Amino acid sequence: MEPLLVTRALVAGYGPRPILHGVACEVRPGELWAVLGPNGTGKSTLLRAVLGLGPWTRGEVRLLGRERAAWEPRALARKVAWVPQTIESTEGFSGLELVLMGRSPHLGLWGLPSAADVALAREVMTELGIAHLSERPAEALSGGERRMLMLARGLVQQPELLLLDEPTAFLDVAHQVGSLDRVRARVDAGLGAVAVLHDVNLAAAFATHVLLLRDGQVLAQGPANEVLERGSLETLYGLPMETALAPSGARLFAPRAPSR
Repeated sequence: MEPLLVTRALVAGYGPRPILHGVACEVRPGELWAVLGPNGTGKSTLLRAVLGLGPWTRGEVRLLGRERAAWEPRALARKVAWVPQTIESTEGFSGLELVLMGRSPHLGLWGLPSAADVALAREVMTELGIAHLSERPAEALSGGERRMLMLARGLVQQPELLLLDEPTAFLDVAHQVGSLDRVRARVDAGLGAVAVLHDVNLAAAFATHVLLLRDGQVLAQGPANEVLERGSLETLYGLPMETALAPSGARLFAPRAPSR
């Protein structure tokens, strides 16, 4: 199956010293990759480098079979959706209007959403449990509510590849699980997705594949059930880990508390 995203020998950074060092990965339809690693190791930089947003790069980035530089921005936005870590200014818009921004790459000359666009936006908001935010002004939204609306905006875009930078930040446990569950449902239907996460247990529960980054280099990558094991996580985070198997069969991970 043709990869949706390919990086080879990717080097990226914001100055003379690179943050990423020779990162290589491939993401295919039906795969949800979780990117895990310590703070400052280059997880967000990887996604931004893939999109050409800021950091200088060397190496190769291919999106849906074409060099990234060969894509016209609007055409790429019809295929690739981006849910950033930092939420841009949203004042002056309602919740529904924010979600409808995801339809922009698909709109015609006048840029006006159709009844079908509005219906799709409302459908996704209902699916995510945020239909009640449709008419709420952005100024009255919490950080978690804005995060859910940004996810809805990305899903409404109907991409082939979805890139998510810390999509569960500011969310309570129920919304963390609910949002990743809806992403995983689309992955199972053929979407490709990459999500920067900090919670190892969420990665174990929802990701098909995992990329472990430490000091800007790939420590390990591959199927989640192979990569997520105590030894690799102890190396990744530099602390002892405990593992357990839940009655459901789910694998659980936790840092070992220091002895007192």
